[in-house]
Amino acid sequence: MRPSRIATCGGTLLLALALFRLTAAAQSHERVLHVFTYSPSCDSPEAPLVADTAGNLYGTTIGGGVSTYGCVFELSPTESGWVETVLYNFSSTDGAYPDSALTFDSQGNLYGTTVRGGSYDSGVAFELSPTNPGGWTETVLHNFGSGSDGNGPQSDLIFDRAGNLYGTTTGSGGNRRGGTVFKLTPGLGGWTETILYAFPTSGPDGDWPAGGVVMDGAGNLYGATHFGGAGGYGSVYRLAILKDGSYRESVIHSFNLYDGWEPKTGLTIDGKGTLYGTTDAGGDTIACYCGVVFELTKNSNGKWTENVLHSMAATDGGSPMGPVVFDGAGNLYAAAQSGGTFAQGTIFMLTPTSIGPWSETILHQFDYQYPDGKDGESPYAGVIVRRGQVFGTTAGGGGPDDSGIVFRITPRVK
Repeated sequence: MRPSRIATCGGTLLLALALFRLTAAAQSHERVLHVFTYSPSCDSPEAPLVADTAGNLYGTTIGGGVSTYGCVFELSPTESGWVETVLYNFSSTDGAYPDSALTFDSQGNLYGTTVRGGSYDSGVAFELSPTNPGGWTETVLHNFGSGSDGNGPQSDLIFDRAGNLYGTTTGSGGNRRGGTVFKLTPGLGGWTETILYAFPTSGPDGDWPAGGVVMDGAGNLYGATHFGGAGGYGSVYRLAILKDGSYRESVIHSFNLYDGWEPKTGLTIDGKGTLYGTTDAGGDTIACYCGVVFELTKNSNGKWTENVLHSMAATDGGSPMGPVVFDGAGNLYAAAQSGGTFAQGTIFMLTPTSIGPWSETILHQFDYQYPDGKDGESPYAGVIVRRGQVFGTTAGGGGPDDSGIVFRITPRVK
């Protein structure tokens, strides 16, 4: 029997839940755009996609490639289907195991991080630049792991208006060892790293920042930590920028199990400064503790309040993964890493209500055995929405190699 990558959240599901799947299938249509295979091909994507203005999709895989250290790939739509192009194969000295989404600049260059590899085998921040007449060239912007530096970056990177990059590392940061938030500043001699904050490994502060950071209009940074907080269940933190350019960190929310537990991915911020995210576990569904989707809002006194938009319940998915995304109508989209009728994960949509939890619609339940064995399983990352369609990846499934897929879902919600 084929082993599953993820333990089912909530135990064995009843056969009657098959009716739940039929309802979801009637509301949306999934198409597998690409099936990954073993090395030397790219395999096992664990990060969200990004799209350019022409509709091409770009992503990373934590495995595969010529040297088995992971890839950056592009998927382009053609009349005969989607065509994959491997843009770059990592070889360890230039980075290894990319586990985060890519970021475009205005010139079409791509930026990202790898968990390992580089000069100290502690990860790198890199840039990929298109060359003429074709191909891409990699430049390592920073090698992590030297001295009191951070290590193991698993975050995407974001730009500020001045062209600086910001991200996080999951480990180190000197004797505090709980991870870091960093800034990379471009200059004539290359990029210079500044550690904005180093997290401790114990106490009420955050520990092990999950995903990257987001920035509000004033330049303040926000993120989540997998551990730490007042109860040790994880936290949401704020790095407030001060007049001298330094940052002051504060925990604006500590999870307490029932309102979420151990966020694993980064946040989303809207134009009003409201923060949205997911937690890997916790919630008010006591039999499951399968995670939540939450929002954090700030009142006029500067106090932050959490509102649980939805608690997962195994039948609709476990361990929701972000960052969450919105469509133009205000609906929220995310993936669930496990759970659902077939215990292989789901894609779901939350619609705002006038009061209380948001209304949920299951757009797709993954089933690698249906209908032709090519569906995915275990979406390890959030999704993107483009022209009313939902795009994403799964880390497993897709056929006998179990190396994951890229999918497109067309919602058909009544």
